[in-house]
Amino acid sequence: MSPSQSQHADSTSPRWTRVLLVVGFLGLAGGVLTARADPATGYEVSVYAATPPAFWVGIIGAATIGTVVALFDRDLGRITGVSLTGLSTVSFLALPLFRGYYFFGSGDALTHLGWAKQMLGPEFGFFDLIYPGGHSLGVFLSQTMGVPVRWGMMYAMLTMSVLTLLFVPLAVWVVVRDSRAVIIAAFTAMLMLPINNISTHSHFHTYTLTTLYFPFVLYLLFKHLTRDAEDVSLPSWTAATSLVLPIALAANVFYHPQVAVNVLIFMGTVLAVGVAWRRRVRVTQPAAADGGQRHRLILGQVIFLTVLLGVWATQYQQTFTLLNNVYLSAQAFLTTGTGAGQVAAERGGSAQAIGVSLVELFVKLFAVNALYIALAAGLVAALVFGMIQNRSDSDMAVTYIGFSALTLGPFFAVQFIGDVSGYFFRHLGFAMVLVGIVGAIALYHLSDTLQDTIRGRRKAIVAVLTVAVLCLSLAAYFPSPYIYNPSPQSPEQQFVGYDTTFEHRAEGAAVAGIRSGPGRFSDALNDDFDPRLMWTLSGEQFNSAENVTQFRQYSYSEQPFYYLVVSEKDKDRELDAFRSLRYQEADFERITDGANPRISQIHTNGGFDAYYVNQRGNSLEPPEKTTS
Repeated sequence: MSPSQSQHADSTSPRWTRVLLVVGFLGLAGGVLTARADPATGYEVSVYAATPPAFWVGIIGAATIGTVVALFDRDLGRITGVSLTGLSTVSFLALPLFRGYYFFGSGDALTHLGWAKQMLGPEFGFFDLIYPGGHSLGVFLSQTMGVPVRWGMMYAMLTMSVLTLLFVPLAVWVVVRDSRAVIIAAFTAMLMLPINNISTHSHFHTYTLTTLYFPFVLYLLFKHLTRDAEDVSLPSWTAATSLVLPIALAANVFYHPQVAVNVLIFMGTVLAVGVAWRRRVRVTQPAAADGGQRHRLILGQVIFLTVLLGVWATQYQQTFTLLNNVYLSAQAFLTTGTGAGQVAAERGGSAQAIGVSLVELFVKLFAVNALYIALAAGLVAALVFGMIQNRSDSDMAVTYIGFSALTLGPFFAVQFIGDVSGYFFRHLGFAMVLVGIVGAIALYHLSDTLQDTIRGRRKAIVAVLTVAVLCLSLAAYFPSPYIYNPSPQSPEQQFVGYDTTFEHRAEGAAVAGIRSGPGRFSDALNDDFDPRLMWTLSGEQFNSAENVTQFRQYSYSEQPFYYLVVSEKDKDRELDAFRSLRYQEADFERITDGANPRISQIHTNGGFDAYYVNQRGNSLEPPEKTTS
């Protein structure tokens, strides 16, 4: 056999892998078509349970085939296998779109939807928000694709998720020129480690969106640092990617300044490490050819980001409010010694109240994250103790990220206390981007060490474990009763129901809802509704017909009645996802059975019910608040 024929034979995929790939792509296509053919008709408390089983068979089968081929095949076949698994992951991330959800998001996402819709008008623009980037992207996509703004915002989150899937492996490729490292990084990106469903989310959330954008910034940063994109027409201290990096950093500020602060701290650490390294080389190796300048510095980029972030953020009151909240929380903690991890404690208490152990909750939410944290910590330790050498660019990347833990860590820890402890889990999501990259490099080193022992059946075991870890991580990607959270889906019935209620309510009459109240839908619909007329019934106020009919949250309304709205989402959220923690099934039945003459149904559309609560003869003053 001639050398050219031998080379061709080595690069050609075995027949069995090609057959598997065809089956995998067909299975994936069939699964997606099945999901699209069965759109949601109302609220689904779990997108996992409501999606046809054929979809799960299709994408899990395709992901398994892609993983097997990536492990057993060579070159083009390996790339195709990773691509198949990646497309399966994208199909999973796009599930709310495939299922035709009217809008995927609740809480803050509804307020963001209202702002994005206002951007189409002349009275509300880019500079009216401290983080307008995500909204602008959503509006741009909606206008470009000819879809409603609510879908444009869903596409914006999907776009950033795909960006993460692409640029995590590309960032690793810059510092580790080995296809195996890139494949491991690609599978790492598919785990979607930044999403924890405590403070980072799969629906539209500006901080999460910006975190998913960060791998692109990291890729450009690594390209600049490693001199990977030299251009003879430019000075040695810059390159084409160096010129793009400030644009990416500016976008980061506009997407979310809080993430930009994290990026600034990280880049400042990288700059400090670079300067220290150059000085060390000059002292210890004065004859070194590069003088410690193998990696560029990022002084200009750090100055640019500092100035832009300072100028932009100080224009908005939210910046000073956040700083004040952090200060007050820290002060209260130092004074009383209490308040650390308030959000974690509240979530843990709620979980235990419904019989869920903290260990179970941790495994479901953070098991894979903990594995990667252990891998990353192990690699940093191995580098510190000189156990890994002769991999210069990857060593420096790990060093940069390792030192950033010393600067970002305390900054994150300060926000683990008091009323701002929810921010800690935001920052944890950001940190998982860096941890994922270091963890992927650690797995590469581990595979390099064990490659002679991982053959045949052991490769098959690795493939099964890879798919299992992928499933474990993505099982907690969308909120569902599996992690004791409801889906954030907001169905059309809710939008139409609230719109009808707001439009036809009597002047000065209040509208009440349970748990969250009607305020977010007022934002989403851009309804000019006085907040003092938006009431919320707690579990204690909803647990008897007498309490419901006597309920008054504010004295602003002079009408001797109010409107109570109850949706299918309310019932499924409280009874299925939260396991009747605050609201019981009997509470809802008392409203719907029509037994109380003071409570009358006035509107229904199948997923949303509005009731007229007659309070004539009752006191119209809210009960006095007492302090204990």
